[in-house]
Amino acid sequence: MSDKYSCFRFKQFHLQQSNAAMKIGTDGILLGAWANVSSAKRALDIGTGTGVIALMQAQKNSTINIDAIEVDSGACIDAEQNFTRSPWKNRLHLFHSALENFNPTCKYDTIISNPPFFENSLISKSKKRTLARHSASLHYSEVLLFAKNQLTPKGNICLILPYSEEEKCIKTATDLGFYMNRKCNVFPKKHKNQHRTLFEFSLFANNLTHQTLIIENEKRHDYTNDYKSLTKDFYIIFD
Repeated sequence: MSDKYSCFRFKQFHLQQSNAAMKIGTDGILLGAWANVSSAKRALDIGTGTGVIALMQAQKNSTINIDAIEVDSGACIDAEQNFTRSPWKNRLHLFHSALENFNPTCKYDTIISNPPFFENSLISKSKKRTLARHSASLHYSEVLLFAKNQLTPKGNICLILPYSEEEKCIKTATDLGFYMNRKCNVFPKKHKNQHRTLFEFSLFANNLTHQTLIIENEKRHDYTNDYKSLTKDFYIIFD
């Protein structure tokens, strides 16, 4: 396919994304790099899309097994190809399923999700793109409720959401019995407003770690050292 966006290359894997409704974006890379799976044996990626977050966890942890679910058939085609062509194909397991229809046979040490969140945006002309973008297809409250029942006792769930959803997400998680372990406030530039929040929740109390991440300096594509440090194991452009 001649579309320059149909393939995205990382240091240890590459992504085919010609069939997926939503292409790879900064949010997925942020969450994939930030999520902590260092001690996890089994993880679940909810709404895997092209599979980038699952692939990043497989790269970070040499023994982890990862289940990945995706409702969009086009994205599943891409994710299946990406998993099969990766060095970790035997540890990546794809399920074409909506979350409400997914019946796992195990509990997970880590659950990760980059849920759609365009609640107030106009409906896309493309039905596929609308499904991928519109929060009616998968809301973070559903992900948290699922995680409450499917995490191991010492497990964690990692999410990325718009800053506008931060307070509601924390309240939802708290009401379900979660404790916040880590929180990262993400800013596109130093003098811009916060636009994303990264969360890590668990079902046991722990010391809360607050972090701040600025993606770019004043010029576009002039990335901060913190962002480079977070993503350098994946992006080809960073040493």
